Amino acid sequence: MTASRPTLNQSAEAPALAVVERDVRSEEIADPPPVVIEDRGPTLRTDLRRAWQERGLIGPLGGRVLASRISGTKLGRLWLVIRPFMSSVGMALIFGGVLGVPTPNGIPYLVFFMTGMVCWRGFERFVFYSTRAFDFYRKLAKVFDVPLLLVPLAAGSYPAVEVAVYVGILVVSLAFYVVRDGVMYLQFGPGLLVAAAGFALALCMGIGISLWTSVLNAKARDTRLTMRYVLEFWLYLTPVIYPLSAIPATYQRIAEVNPMTAPVEMFKYGLLGTGEVPYGLLAYSLTFTVVMLLSGLWFFNREAYRSVDVLEDTDDS
Repeated sequence: MTASRPTLNQSAEAPALAVVERDVRSEEIADPPPVVIEDRGPTLRTDLRRAWQERGLIGPLGGRVLASRISGTKLGRLWLVIRPFMSSVGMALIFGGVLGVPTPNGIPYLVFFMTGMVCWRGFERFVFYSTRAFDFYRKLAKVFDVPLLLVPLAAGSYPAVEVAVYVGILVVSLAFYVVRDGVMYLQFGPGLLVAAAGFALALCMGIGISLWTSVLNAKARDTRLTMRYVLEFWLYLTPVIYPLSAIPATYQRIAEVNPMTAPVEMFKYGLLGTGEVPYGLLAYSLTFTVVMLLSGLWFFNREAYRSVDVLEDTDDS
């Protein structure tokens, strides 16, 4: 809120005004200066309502991100498959084949690893690309009246495609071991609901974090560069590459303060029947997610509409 003061030519009018006041000895109090209220955008309730009413824009807006990822390439849409395939298979060969990371209940490492990666990538890719949301939509956000809450959500379209590729690799690996070993490692039953809940928890956590980082990145691109390394390091602190039971007792504290431990463990438990979900870790993850969502909505509504005005045309690479 800024106050606008009347502009008086005080050097010429102030003496005359003093004389008049002294002569008439007026006891009237001058009207207060007008107050100009700065428009900071719609209220949070209005923003949520508009975002829900115009949620159909997420699809068209998401297509813009997909197009930007393959523009100028010869292989085009194949890159949407090549990138996650090379990343996941390469890591599985290194940690499962070369380093021989153990897995519980005799589950093949590729199946164990890909199960954890589906949940992790759903979180990690959403955070990373939603952080860059205003890079993708900066011109649209300036020109068109788009509910800005849709911007970080629409940026999650590319991560959705990438997660679908990871799911495909997991399905192929499960089918391979059914043919080779005659064993279906996927558990069908109520546990699938636990897996769905774990994935939903990871996604909600990613949305909450991205509400902060998308706005901060609009102010300074250091946020995007920082998050790239934070997320890479975060992966190694999460029981994706290794089982939770493999963490030495000395370092169990790391798992306890990692809010992504519970969602990943829920996902693996629901699909493979392995791992564990301590109630303490689950409560911590739920609390962290709720805090990030509520605080993120508050911060986004407060700062996003001002941040759009400071965006500059920058490289999207």
